[in-house]
Amino acid sequence: MTFVLRMPVARGRHSRRKALAVRIFDLGVMALVAFAVGLMVMFTVRYEMKVEPKPPAAGGQLVQARSMARVRWASVKPRLSARLAQPHALELGRVWARRDGRVCGLVNGWGSFGGLTGMTRFYAQGDEPVFKQDGRPDFEEEWWACKRDRYVVIREGSEETGFCPTKLGRQRCFDVVYGRPE
Repeated sequence: MTFVLRMPVARGRHSRRKALAVRIFDLGVMALVAFAVGLMVMFTVRYEMKVEPKPPAAGGQLVQARSMARVRWASVKPRLSARLAQPHALELGRVWARRDGRVCGLVNGWGSFGGLTGMTRFYAQGDEPVFKQDGRPDFEEEWWACKRDRYVVIREGSEETGFCPTKLGRQRCFDVVYGRPE
């Protein structure tokens, strides 16, 4: 046999104060939760606005941006060739300039054993090319800033990394859909 004892209903000043304190505490917790959700929404919107791709140059800005990009590329390209110690002309993928003048792009470089490494990402710090292999901790952040801000394209080409976007790779690689070459 089971007995259920009913708790007596509290009465008096102390029970009302206690009930009021509990309600105030509950409202405070709900207000803090609402404030935290509001902050999360605000920071998410701020982040999305920051990482949203910026529009490329157009109209009158395009002519000025192209001339600025050509000047920057003219100072970066020889240093890129010297850095990679290329016996042949550089094989480039897409190369572009950001609004701040930084040059970004992809290049197929020769490895230390004499073979081609495949398309590799780079950006210019001043006039010096920077590669992921340099071990800079901020490379990925700078590269994604480059991808978001393609103000003016200097050279059209592939934006993929690796072997397949290279000249030799385009002859040997093929796309596969459902296990069959396209």
